[in-house]
Amino acid sequence: MRKIEILDDVRLRFPNQCSAFDLGLEIGAVSVLMAQGIPLIQRELSPEAVDHLRPIAERFRYALVASNGGNGTMSVSLLHWSRRPLLRVV
Repeated sequence: MRKIEILDDVRLRFPNQCSAFDLGLEIGAVSVLMAQGIPLIQRELSPEAVDHLRPIAERFRYALVASNGGNGTMSVSLLHWSRRPLLRVV
């Protein structure tokens, strides 16, 4: 049983659930945040979740950067591909 971060500083544990449930919950929670268009999302995720999130992140126009977070997790940052600012001559 692992603690899964749903929102910033909100972590839940689901006793008696399998790893597939944990994986689905991790992917679902991050996908909802991407669908809301949050510019920067940072989470500690399982390596399996990172593999599944890569194509979803591309679809929502996010760049996914992952590094080893320790304890069998990955530290993940998702950055939205914002349009370049429009510059004007003053």
